Amino acid sequence: MERREFEKLLSEGKLPPVLLFEGEDEYLKQAAWQSLRKAFLPAGMEELNETVLEAPETDALIAAAETLPFLADRRLVLIRDHAALTGRSDADDRLLDYLNNVPASALLVFYCTKKPDGRKKLYTAVKKKNGIVQFAPLRDRELTSFVVDAFRARGKECGERTAEYLIFTVGSDTNLLLGEISKIASHNPDEAAVDPAEIAALATPSTECTVFQMTEAVVAGQKARAFSLFRNQLLAGTDRVFILAMLLRLFRLLQHVKIMQYEKKTPAEIRSALGVPSFAAEQYFRQASRYSGGQIKQAVRLCFDTETAIKTGNLNAEGAVEAVLLKILNIK
Repeated sequence: MERREFEKLLSEGKLPPVLLFEGEDEYLKQAAWQSLRKAFLPAGMEELNETVLEAPETDALIAAAETLPFLADRRLVLIRDHAALTGRSDADDRLLDYLNNVPASALLVFYCTKKPDGRKKLYTAVKKKNGIVQFAPLRDRELTSFVVDAFRARGKECGERTAEYLIFTVGSDTNLLLGEISKIASHNPDEAAVDPAEIAALATPSTECTVFQMTEAVVAGQKARAFSLFRNQLLAGTDRVFILAMLLRLFRLLQHVKIMQYEKKTPAEIRSALGVPSFAAEQYFRQASRYSGGQIKQAVRLCFDTETAIKTGNLNAEGAVEAVLLKILNIK
């Protein structure tokens, strides 16, 4: 089930007795766990009625679930990164059988910080109970609203376009966004609204944003700035191949824009197909307009061929990515 369905079942009191939290967004998983605590555990009784286990043996898991809650209707049992989901082992028959006999006084939550193996018996058993809850990263309007609400909770007003600018700069990871939001909100506490200039000055750009800025410099023929941004990423510990992959992704996005424009798609249709915030889409439209379709195709092929050569050992990453930047500069 998706996060929204989980929230609906929680509000209706219809959750299955066994859940499995999976997905990339740790903030949303933690928020869901806190929602469970708030719904089931009386204030002041939380620690008496919850058990957190790290990859437990079956006996310990069952013992925790069988312990009666104290002045509460249910005991919450959180099992983090069970080896039968994220490791090489598999669930024993006792655990699989117990999932069919979890008492009404307990709720089991398997919490995966790593990607679980969907082929595992334990995963399949929980799935049969409709207990898999997927926490995919927020996107589009939902992510924009998340940023606006986070600023408001810190006493700051943030317009949707400013929120999209922050997302474009930082990325969509909610934990990273919250860190940047706290930093920006505390910068000028006397001001009621967030200024985009504050984001430009204070937010730490993601690698994708920096690669976009590199491309901007390339388009403008600013060789020194392009290589300065590239060196800054290397100094920050970013791998050359990762930078190349992000460069390839960006030019592929620009290629998609060109193709859809040729097909007479509307800007709204293109934005939807790209799956990026409106602010980011506008930047891609602007960059795509500065290249011909043939030039973008040439840049995609150059990045792809270089990435393939590096991964097959035919090229050394050191020097190869710099050469790609120079060749793309020459395209313009």
